[in-house]
Amino acid sequence: MNMKHLALPLLLLLASVSTAAEPLVVSIDTKSSRPEIHPFIYGQFIEHLGRCVYGGIWAEMLEDRKFYFPITADYAPYKSLTETDYPVVGASPWQIVGDPAGVTMQTENAFVGDQTPQLAPGAAIRQNDLGVVSGKEYVGHVWLKAAGSAATSVTVALDSASGDSGDGKPSSQTFAVAAGDYQKHTLRLTAANDTDKASLTIHTVGKAPALVGTVSLMPADNVRGMRADTLALLKELGAPVYRWPGGNFVSGYDWRDGIGDRDRRPPRKNPAWTGVEHNDVGIDEFIDFCREVGAEPMIAANTGFGDAYSAAQEVEYCNGDGDTIGGSWRVKNGSAEPYNVKYWCVGNEMFGAWQLGFMQLAQYTQKHNLVAAAMRQVDPALVLVGVGELGGRDP
Repeated sequence: MNMKHLALPLLLLLASVSTAAEPLVVSIDTKSSRPEIHPFIYGQFIEHLGRCVYGGIWAEMLEDRKFYFPITADYAPYKSLTETDYPVVGASPWQIVGDPAGVTMQTENAFVGDQTPQLAPGAAIRQNDLGVVSGKEYVGHVWLKAAGSAATSVTVALDSASGDSGDGKPSSQTFAVAAGDYQKHTLRLTAANDTDKASLTIHTVGKAPALVGTVSLMPADNVRGMRADTLALLKELGAPVYRWPGGNFVSGYDWRDGIGDRDRRPPRKNPAWTGVEHNDVGIDEFIDFCREVGAEPMIAANTGFGDAYSAAQEVEYCNGDGDTIGGSWRVKNGSAEPYNVKYWCVGNEMFGAWQLGFMQLAQYTQKHNLVAAAMRQVDPALVLVGVGELGGRDP
């Protein structure tokens, strides 16, 4: 018997439950069935909020690896963040080691975003409170450049012997940093102890200053940037579809920030929540994630601060041929074949005044229709999903 199609109403005939001594009789009516439950009812939802993406699915261990916040002597990385006080002085998770004057933030020709740290000879920055496992390898990279015409050298060290965690010298690598353009250096470091108080230090050991473009550190068992342990659990969950990137987040999100070289994607203030959106996880990473866990991708288009043209171009990036503008970007970024994303959400909870880009119903109806029409013009086969509120409220 195929239980999938029974849809059971189970007629539970509870015979005389007044006394515990009497048996419980259950009868099943197999002659009656209801419509099959759609498998997407067990779908899941991903939003760039809290530890869902960064620290959850994504394996990056470092906070603010692109230096959105200025590194200052006022080290207080858990300082509360507000929308009107950005970037917050003292909010950087990077701590200056030694003389604070040795670390300056350069805003001219920044590697990515608005600023790049420059480390004078002997200066160092450190990020604390990293969780590591004894004997486990951690991999990544760092972009370095000599700040002037003279070459220098930089040491990157993973120290897992902090506090009472144990003994052992830091695992370190020293790189020769030539004058000229930024160079990418590969990191392979091994933890000596189990601890959640490990630290990563970047130290200019040469006689000339160095610029640190960006840095990344992940467990060596990461799966193309995704956490192996999280993937194992999600595969066990077996969700048939994942919706991304939000949530309220999508109404202020520009999908173009999340494509191309991850190290060159700009860090932004999270548009809906607190903290930084690193833009390390964008469309390409989301599609890769869905393929890895065997799920159908569902992408939400931005109808808050977004517009019809941007939504249509996003569809083009995913489903268009290489001779389209969006499709050519996808090809350039390494995916020659279209992703053929079928399911799309037109906005998110735009009925709510809390939503970025909220507008009156009559106006939003026009915007919704414009966006939906533009998306279908790129790919008529799309299945579009709208999000509404049926509680009778008049926004």
